[in-house]
Amino acid sequence: MLRRRDGNRVGVAFLGKMKDGIPEIGVVDLGDGYRAGKFESGDIGGQSDLDPQIRIDSFRAAAEAARLVSVRYKTEHKDASVQFYQTLAKTLEAQLE
Repeated sequence: MLRRRDGNRVGVAFLGKMKDGIPEIGVVDLGDGYRAGKFESGDIGGQSDLDPQIRIDSFRAAAEAARLVSVRYKTEHKDASVQFYQTLAKTLEAQLE
């Protein structure tokens, strides 16, 4: 998971698979919706005709990332964060239905 920060303001978050520290496939949580797809040319989900399988794979990768973040917070005993990321994983999975 990556989260953008602008000074003290929290920005958008990327959840998904990364390769060599660079986002590969997943979802950007814009706060009022999601942008899903492969990360290409510095952007995500820019494909005009997003293949349904890419969308499915993107949300699955994002849900798995949210679960992994939840596990990490559980080891740190940060219960509110655990709950937040578990709920986020379920929300991301619901986008597949």
